[in-house]
Amino acid sequence: MRKTFACALLLLCFLLSACSEVNEYGLVYNSDGGTDIDYIYYDDVRVVYVVGGLMMVDIDGEAKLLEMALNEGDVTVDDILASAEENAADGDLKYTEYPDGSREYYYEGFTLVALNTHLSNRDVYFVPTGMGYYDVTNS
Repeated sequence: MRKTFACALLLLCFLLSACSEVNEYGLVYNSDGGTDIDYIYYDDVRVVYVVGGLMMVDIDGEAKLLEMALNEGDVTVDDILASAEENAADGDLKYTEYPDGSREYYYEGFTLVALNTHLSNRDVYFVPTGMGYYDVTNS
């Protein structure tokens, strides 16, 4: 019963976030209550991490783990970052830019941290609300 309620709540959160134009890919962060940093994807440019939970994405109306969607080519990291940047430029998404060019994009329920450090670090982190650039660069 408890698991059914949790699944229903997860689906409701996913559907509500997917309705937002600011969250074009219907990204949903599901906290596991921990602080573990899990890498979920890498390419020639960057590594993608999720801190303390799982990331889901809407692919053609179906909830899918972001890790699977990235690995199967349903969505790219560049697509997600371009959407965040476009929404920030339009004033629809709050963000913070750091002197090194790194950015934090503030979504409902999570923050997307796109690094751009002097060490050519282009990694991307999905972190719970309240965490950000300083947390991932100092860990």
